[in-house]
Amino acid sequence: MWHRGRPEGHARSWRTLLPAPSSRAESAGAARRAVRVTVAAVVGFYPAVHLLDQPVFALYTLFVPVAFGLLSPLPGSGRRRAGTVLRALPAAAALITLGTYLAAATWAAALGMLFVGFVLVTGASIGPRATGVVPALQLCYILACFPPYAPGTLGDRLAGLAVGATLTILCEWLLLPEPERPSYRGRVAGALELAERAVHDLLRGGADGRETAERLRTA
Repeated sequence: MWHRGRPEGHARSWRTLLPAPSSRAESAGAARRAVRVTVAAVVGFYPAVHLLDQPVFALYTLFVPVAFGLLSPLPGSGRRRAGTVLRALPAAAALITLGTYLAAATWAAALGMLFVGFVLVTGASIGPRATGVVPALQLCYILACFPPYAPGTLGDRLAGLAVGATLTILCEWLLLPEPERPSYRGRVAGALELAERAVHDLLRGGADGRETAERLRTA
């Protein structure tokens, strides 16, 4: 009984709205990701602040691991994730440069946000890797175009991007990397082969329809 005067079935319907608990594999993956992001951020941020006394450089070395390692759902193993970050670097540098100069006026930054958002959302249709880096690239522009307008700090921002990305790549590749999993292309190919065999078996009448449907749903 969930509440006095309310049937038990009503209480059970409310329980179905609660999110399912995370599996052990998901929890372990989140812990590994937290360790990688923490190490990359700390190794870049504190020396830049306390030894080099470069706050802008330090901010970007801290921001990049968080954006790419935590806020972006990068797919694949550690090596694949590192390669994804490496390939996204030119786009991130271009967006930081664009945001730095468009921060001169609010209307320019807003129009730039519309343009960048449209391009990134359209480009996300290319595949899961492109989709995974969209949040990080969007944040690169947002951070750069946020006041104050300081084009003289562009060098420090790009240097922070380079150092932060390098640390992120090394941690994704070497520090508690994600295990190798079947690629997106391989999973799609396997599902299509399963569908082909299922149709062939059903036409011949030699397959259990319920079992075949369950296998297709799982794939």
